[in-house]
Amino acid sequence: MSKPTATGRRDFLASLAGIAAGGLFLDPRLGAQAQGTGPRRIIDVHHHILPPKYIGERRQEINEQTTGGVRPDVFAWTPRVSLDQMDEAGVAMAIVSQNVPGSWFGDVAEGRRISRELNDFAAGMRRDFPGRFGFFATLPLADIDGSLREIEYGLDVLQADGVGIMTSYDTLPPGSEKFVPVFEELNRRGAIVFMHRRSASCCINLRQVPGNMEFVIDDFRALNSLLRGGTLARFPNIRFIHAHGENVLPYLAKHVDANNNPAWAPQGTLHELQKVYIDCAGNSKLNMDDMRAVGTLSTRVMFGSDVPYGNVTRNLKLLRNEMGLTPAEMQAVEYGTAQRLFPKYAGL
Repeated sequence: MSKPTATGRRDFLASLAGIAAGGLFLDPRLGAQAQGTGPRRIIDVHHHILPPKYIGERRQEINEQTTGGVRPDVFAWTPRVSLDQMDEAGVAMAIVSQNVPGSWFGDVAEGRRISRELNDFAAGMRRDFPGRFGFFATLPLADIDGSLREIEYGLDVLQADGVGIMTSYDTLPPGSEKFVPVFEELNRRGAIVFMHRRSASCCINLRQVPGNMEFVIDDFRALNSLLRGGTLARFPNIRFIHAHGENVLPYLAKHVDANNNPAWAPQGTLHELQKVYIDCAGNSKLNMDDMRAVGTLSTRVMFGSDVPYGNVTRNLKLLRNEMGLTPAEMQAVEYGTAQRLFPKYAGL
């Protein structure tokens, strides 16, 4: 065999560089990538903050939300934890949001203070790490006036990407008539609303049921209230993201009469549910198949990690290796749908 020339070696190395640029050389922890898809531009839309002051004041309530209490590593979260996970997995940016149980604990002044502190903390992360973080401004939804003030501060002053709410407040789901003034303002602004689950205050004695199904039950009550209470139809300019909605949205879609056009859904109940976005944090192939059946897998599902409860690399592995997505569906979930929902991130 003839010895390769210097020119041959250069050509060989150049060809390797071209293959790498095409996307064949990847971190094996994250699964295979199709040739020619270019660099990853993943956007994580379900990523929590857990500031030290919030932990110090609300550790008991945070622990109550999870059967057996929160893992110790969750309380060790810092922005650097998020960045390290994002860098390891190749995630371009995360849009952070409030952690459970949120900012409302029954006291108006306290709810306003906690919401403001969470929002300033999130805005500080965006400032300190340019291009890596966006955020949803926390609202104390049960306090109508306080929520309207925080919408103005969060969206106009801090330039948040949207607002964050929980699936219940005291004994009320978000579709309650009480919250209409807040949704009227959000609709006027064409805002994005990120809704996250919690265990409802009404059912504190049921929180310790193994598996804590109260999370899923509160998810169902919340989405059902937005649907049947008419919020989805009355406020079409609001874009809702239902975190962890992968179980309840397909269930509702299967059990509502798609041929029925009630007053709270004049264009049909399925039409209203198809407007709702979800994320893929902790999902299974069955969840993705269900969303495909609803008809929104390529248009309403986005990547989410659920940090600090979840892990970016682990969730990305699940998405790429176990969900059975087509290349087009994968691209949509990883960044395509998020870039359409948040056009300012289209350049990632």
